[in-house]
Amino acid sequence: MAFSKQEAFLLLQKAIEENRLGHAYLLCGTSHKEVGLLSEEIASRILGCSLLHLSEHPDFHLVEPESKARKILTEQMRHLEEKLHLKPQQSSYKVAVIYDAERMVPAAANAFLKTLEEPPDKTVLFLVTLLPEAILATIRSRSLVISLHERDVALESELEKKITTIMHAFFREDAPKDATAAFQCVRAFQELLSTARKEALEEAEEEFQIEKKQYGKTTDGSWEDLREEHFKATAEAAALESRSLLIAGVTNYFGSCLRKLYQQQNSEIDSKAASLLRALEIVESLRNSLEQGVQEALALEAGFLELMRSRS
Repeated sequence: MAFSKQEAFLLLQKAIEENRLGHAYLLCGTSHKEVGLLSEEIASRILGCSLLHLSEHPDFHLVEPESKARKILTEQMRHLEEKLHLKPQQSSYKVAVIYDAERMVPAAANAFLKTLEEPPDKTVLFLVTLLPEAILATIRSRSLVISLHERDVALESELEKKITTIMHAFFREDAPKDATAAFQCVRAFQELLSTARKEALEEAEEEFQIEKKQYGKTTDGSWEDLREEHFKATAEAAALESRSLLIAGVTNYFGSCLRKLYQQQNSEIDSKAASLLRALEIVESLRNSLEQGVQEALALEAGFLELMRSRS
């Protein structure tokens, strides 16, 4: 069952009031911002501090991808485990939030699993993810899953429509299939991505200015720097979500072509199917390269050039 963010917040707040908090929650949804904000709001309630000062609370611990490849490393999880086994310094509980939990490397996931199997006393863990299926099944089974309703459906649909239009323009049967077409397709893809990044930055800047206007005079300069970095990170996360959505749109395009092909009855099915399956493999390879931190422009150029060659 999926909840709205408000419903999920009230559910967890009731658990706090009734002293029946679980030791681990898996918070998932389709909006990184919504799920992340839910984890922070609940963490601040558990620790009895304001959301604005949550990052400064000694009993709040945050883990997020830090490496060049945007992975959560084993050392990060071991460092977290050491902190969680200490007594709370200011509150009765310790709270840890793990952003993009699906990005734990295998060794880090196994280290975290040990923490779940023997959870430290007075500790609540929140795993934040948009891809719960990418998290170890043993971790999911030891966590209470709370899923949020889809949000920003209109935005996602608009992006999906745009990438589908681009794919049809460059990969339909009668379209040119040379290097020039490949680079034109890359530029169209990058323009969509650039627009998504610009919108994410503008939204983050607007939220930062609103928060600064409301609370800036009651806090010191370090708060402003921390919140500015937070909103920048939020904007970048939103941009990466958009990139993932666009890559998914490319996959969906070729998958749709493959489904339509098998509904037909002609002698060319086998050769065309092989070409489409190869295209799907190339897209998956491109996705993996981007997730590993390969230079984005080069990865896109190489990926779309190979896609074009596979369809010629």
